[in-house]
Amino acid sequence: MLVPHDMKGQTIGVLGLGRSGLAAVAALQAAGTNVFAFDDVKSQQDVNQVTLTPWHDWPWEELDAMVISPGIPHNYPIPHPAAAHAHRQQTPIISEVELALRAKPKARLVAITGTNGKSTTTALIGHCLQIARCPFAIGGNLGDAACSLDDPGEHGTLVLELSSYQLETTPSLKPSISILLNISPDHLDRHGGMAGYIAAKNRVLDRLDKFGVAIIGAGDEHVQTLAKLTAAKGIKTLIASPDLAPAGQKGSTALAGTHNAENAAAAALALHAIGLDDQVINLGISSFTNLPHRLQRVASCGKVQFINDSKATNGIAAAKALATLSDIYWVAGGLAKHDGLSPTMPYLGAVKKAYLIGAAAPAFAASLSGICPVAICNDLEQATRAAFDDASADPSGGTILLAPAAASFDQFPNFGARGDAFAALAHDLCAARYAKHNGTSTRRDNHA
Repeated sequence: MLVPHDMKGQTIGVLGLGRSGLAAVAALQAAGTNVFAFDDVKSQQDVNQVTLTPWHDWPWEELDAMVISPGIPHNYPIPHPAAAHAHRQQTPIISEVELALRAKPKARLVAITGTNGKSTTTALIGHCLQIARCPFAIGGNLGDAACSLDDPGEHGTLVLELSSYQLETTPSLKPSISILLNISPDHLDRHGGMAGYIAAKNRVLDRLDKFGVAIIGAGDEHVQTLAKLTAAKGIKTLIASPDLAPAGQKGSTALAGTHNAENAAAAALALHAIGLDDQVINLGISSFTNLPHRLQRVASCGKVQFINDSKATNGIAAAKALATLSDIYWVAGGLAKHDGLSPTMPYLGAVKKAYLIGAAAPAFAASLSGICPVAICNDLEQATRAAFDDASADPSGGTILLAPAAASFDQFPNFGARGDAFAALAHDLCAARYAKHNGTSTRRDNHA
């Protein structure tokens, strides 16, 4: 555990007791702080580590800081009442990641962000370090909360995926290597618009000193501008263009597509900076397997395969999936982001039919009118079943792709729950088809 011992004796409020909030409580208690905690949803029965105290009963005059969970607004669109009160009291609002960094880990820090691809790149770097048998810890926005990690030591590497929310509330951030993959419109309500979102992402570069290394994607004008500004400061700035992807990426089904070539290039540049050689990097990249909900093959039945890309929660991410596959029966929809389907328009040639769900379905149908066949469906199950029927009737089969280009919150608690539901449907449909063709009862253990 990364424990901020220098905070001993301080009084800290913790708002939100999800994964990061509970990790913050544990680290603060280990540091010897006086912790007050509250969650809008969880009750005392849900939390054993700390006694819950309504935020308005906290000793605000004594509070040294408030740790806020990344999902809770602290500024835009409307700050949580506790955050608004903290602003009035001039109480610093910080992240759980900030606590981990105040623990002063000796390991070099690699910080990774971007609208799309940050989890894959983070996991890829961790996998390659594991293959190389280098001491490391990986977490942050992906996997374990930062405070839950152990310091890998002065010869090790701490790899943190950081969201824009976390970057805004982590003033102690000082990476050795920063990776900014791309920036496209997302979470604009939480940042007061595009300028605020770009500024939040840019913090990963701003916090580098002159000895740091910036690794920046090549794909959009926002990161291109930030690359020039970073290089002008005298910071070593490397561009992760897809043609720099290691040879191991080219044969990897888990890293298919130009976007994953860029992710692999960024990971390789970071790993070179850490000290790994090409042989180890290629071994790690070629043996990497998909993260869940990211171009994840979840089932197959004859010539039909199911690909779960539920993490494609915006148009650009969905476009990357569409550009990678062929003969696509596309399941899309949910709560649309600002970019809608606009980024997908150049990549619809492989789409045989679209099956649209959720709040965005009517608008998505209008966008696709005259471009590809469309069916508006009640929910994910109806859409997946319809796509399976159509793909099964096609002699050449096809790929049933869940790449929603939208958030999940109208029908699911998060993209993971949506992806899990899709995977379960895929297994059930394949099992039923297997049973029908073989005259047996349905089973769910015979498909990948």
